[in-house]
Amino acid sequence: MLDQNRIRRFYINGFEETDAVKNWPRMWNKQFRIRTLDDAFIKLNRFRDRFNYKALKRYCIHHAPASLYMSVLNWMMPERVGEKSKANRAYPIGGEYVVDVDLHLFWRPHYHYVGLDGLCIRCISISRDAALRVIDKVVENHSDIRVVFSGRKGFHVHVLDFDVRDWTHYDEGNPIKSHEVARFLYTRHVKRALGGFDDPHFKLSCDPMRMITFPGSLNSRSGLICTHLGGPGEFERMSITDVLHRSRALLYFFDDGFRPLVHAHLEPHTLARR
Repeated sequence: MLDQNRIRRFYINGFEETDAVKNWPRMWNKQFRIRTLDDAFIKLNRFRDRFNYKALKRYCIHHAPASLYMSVLNWMMPERVGEKSKANRAYPIGGEYVVDVDLHLFWRPHYHYVGLDGLCIRCISISRDAALRVIDKVVENHSDIRVVFSGRKGFHVHVLDFDVRDWTHYDEGNPIKSHEVARFLYTRHVKRALGGFDDPHFKLSCDPMRMITFPGSLNSRSGLICTHLGGPGEFERMSITDVLHRSRALLYFFDDGFRPLVHAHLEPHTLARR
């Protein structure tokens, strides 16, 4: 886990608005939360009714969060979002479907090999294969798909053109329930085709009130950046080396600040069994 000073320096020097965030539909209609280093959660939208990147950066510099999250739903009034039972005070205006992919989604036994970042390369490789299987299924129904590396063990497959009305009747009087039902039916559809999906992953994919890591934020456990990798084609062409390089090459931690990191290949001799 990185200390508060290094996290803060990242958000001062390295947290910049990328093209992926600029082009993310209704990004500033989302709810934002941070997890502090002592595991407390803070809803940032309660401090102001509308966010932009500069405001988000300012709060991250102030709090030095362990993680930064955004909602999968977009909200007419994100500052009013509370628990699911009280969420009718903040009307949802669409949102994305996300599968949080890690090695447990389609588990394969393997030896652990630790690379330069202290991460198991084979764990990430299994997660990559699982993400590609998920993408192969969702492209049958959707076209706006983006892949984000979590910064640690897995990938987030975002389906941005997910429409509740494609999978269930939309109840104007209970929109949250409509989003929940649509996600349940679609997750069941994907699971039937692929197998896998243990109970935690299934429930998480169905939850319309869930939060997901914000692209471009810092994973304080690994020190890597939660990185937008592009669409299915770009992701398929990337190796694990490419993924890790993208997630650490922007900035690197030094005691005297940040300096560019020269590309470091994961050669076989750098891997050690644990």
